[in-house]
Order: sequence, then structure tokens, then C-alpha cells
Amino acid sequence: MTTFQTLALLLAVSAQLAAQPAAPTPALKADQLGDTRNVHSFGLNLLCGQPSEAEFVAARKRGIKVVITLREKDEINWDEADTVKKLGMEFHDFGFRDPADLTDKVFDSVRVALQKSKEKPVMVHCASANRVGAVWLAHRVLDAKIPVEASLAEARAVGLRTSAYEQRAYEYIAAERKKAAAHEKSVRPGINEKFLSADLDASQWLARFEIESREVFAQRSKVVTAIGIKPGDNVADIGAGTGIYTRAFASVVGSAGKVVAVDIAQGFLKHIEERATAEGLTNIATVQCSQDSVDLPADSVDVAFVCDTYHHFEYPRSTLASIRKALKKGGTLVVIDFERIPGKSREFILGHVRAGKDVFRSEIEAAGFEFVEEVKIDGFEENYFLRFRKPLP
Repeated sequence: MTTFQTLALLLAVSAQLAAQPAAPTPALKADQLGDTRNVHSFGLNLLCGQPSEAEFVAARKRGIKVVITLREKDEINWDEADTVKKLGMEFHDFGFRDPADLTDKVFDSVRVALQKSKEKPVMVHCASANRVGAVWLAHRVLDAKIPVEASLAEARAVGLRTSAYEQRAYEYIAAERKKAAAHEKSVRPGINEKFLSADLDASQWLARFEIESREVFAQRSKVVTAIGIKPGDNVADIGAGTGIYTRAFASVVGSAGKVVAVDIAQGFLKHIEERATAEGLTNIATVQCSQDSVDLPADSVDVAFVCDTYHHFEYPRSTLASIRKALKKGGTLVVIDFERIPGKSREFILGHVRAGKDVFRSEIEAAGFEFVEEVKIDGFEENYFLRFRKPLP
């Protein structure tokens, strides 16, 4: 086969693969397994009450390779471990009844198995799936990045009904999130130092931010149109600076909507408040955020807008998690930042912006956002516009 023929074959195969629909995301579904109580499937995985010996045979035929029991040994009068192992499946006993015995180790162990379940489908069971629901809640929040409310609805569908188990799951989730935040290291120490100064004078930044040679200022009307903000929307302008977009958004959302200007610099927020008062804009609020969180209430905004600010996120993972929390389900995240292309971009950009568009996009997607599109803005030469969405449950 010639090089040309090989290339043609590869292109044909690639085209066929691209034409194939993506594998659907699994959904929790009510299911059956003989007389087993309260059975649900999630892809090939099974969440259920206590199966009988015969029902383990049926589970194996369905592809189950790992069995996890959350029952204590004295709850059944036959050797489940022996039965499961003779069928060639792995068996793990993480039994508990008292909520105090629902330890971090139990949560950790079940989560590890579920994370590997694409290669080794898992059955997790207890007596009635009550305990299963508790560990499922933690898994969905921490590993699948599903909002707590949606995860709780799934957990209750699975079988969770004991409030003490639910409370233990919340405690574990909170502790794991705290550990994750504590472990995040600054990706650019000191990048915001000048903005944290108590005597920052916003007027000194007007000549840098509100000038026609700055693309995001010159093309602001095109950007606002491209975002698609509607009257009545709640919008967070994150890294609002002197309020260029805060004021523009306020005119679009109208009296039924609200714009929250979010910034780490109190001097900028004071400037925005004074200008809003002078211009009679009553639908603007301000929030001084921290270095690792936008500090907005959960499910409070329809659109989060980050303009020439993402590269200033010193703790992007934690900050993105707080943005995701603040957005309503299906809400929009728009990120505008500088194209950083070695050998092409200006020296200022290469030295100031820590990474390029592909890196920033991958970080945002890893935080649980769905990439929607890159929007081309006429007049943008050094900036790009990316649209993301907070997934629906």
C-alpha cells in the first residue's frame, strides 16, 4: 500500500468515526434483578438491595465484575463472599449500620471502585439500597461534579432515606472539598498584588482600561450582543475592573435583572458604585471576592462573564468551582482572554499571560463546564471569546 493510499484510508476511517454519534452519558434507571429490592442501573453498574445467590449469577451474566456489600456480616446467614468469588467476581466488604461507621474509608473505597467501573462494572448493595444511596450521593457530587440537589435526588431514588446517612455524606463532601482547595497551589503568585492594595485609585486605571486601542473596550457592543444577555437576566461581571461591561450589561438586563460586579479590588468596586449612582443605574450590586472564590450565592446568576481576567485567576480550580456553583443550571460562562502564541504574540502577553487558549479551555472543561463554541468577534486580533455552559442535571 502506498503512502497516499494509507493516508486516504486513515482519512476515511477518521471520517467514519467522526460521523458516529458520541456515546450517550449514562443515566440512573429503575431496573430489575430477580427478586432483589430497589434495583437501579447506571450504565453497566447496579445499585440495589440484597441479591440472592442466584441473582449474583444473573449479575455476572450482565457483566458485573466487582461486588461491594455495605452490609455487616451478621445481617445474612450465608457466605456471600464465597459465592461471589466462585463466580469469578471481586468481592469487597465495607459494611456499616451505625452512621458513625460510615467512615471516610468507606466513601473513599466505593468511589475508587465506581471511578474504575468502565473497565470493571460494579454492583453496590446493602439491605434495601438505603446505605448505597449515601455513598452514591458523595460519588456524584465529588466525582461526576453533579450539583448537590441533583445528586441528592438521585441518591433518594436509589434508596437513601436515613437522614443521618445523608448528613454523613454532606460532612464527607465538605471535608473533601476543603482538602482539594487547600492542596491547590497558586499558578501565578503575586499576579494580583497591585489590585489588593488598599489605596488603589481606580481613576489611574481608566486610561488603560477605557481606551479605544484596547480591543475589549473598542468592541464592547459586539461582545455584549454576542453573549446573548436577555432582559431580566442576572449577570456576574467577574473581574469587573472599572465597570466597562457592568454598565453595558445593566442597560440590557433592565429593571427586572441585576448585574453583580465582582472584583478583588475594593477601589474598583467603589468606582463602579459611584458611577452607577451618577448614571442612575439601580440594578448594579458589587461583591469583593477572594483570591480563590467569586463569593456568590449558589444558583444565583444566568451568565458569568470573565474578560481579560482568567489569566489573573491565581487559584483557577477553586475559582472555577465557585463560578460553577454560582451559575444556574444551563447557565452561560463567557471567557475572553489574550491569544498567547509563542513567536506571534506581543512580548507583554507572552510574559504576562501564563498559558494559551487550549490550556485555559481544558482547565475550564475539567472544572465541569461544557464547551459550546468559540465566537469570532470582528475587530479581535489579540483576544478570543469562548462560550461554556453549566450542564443540566
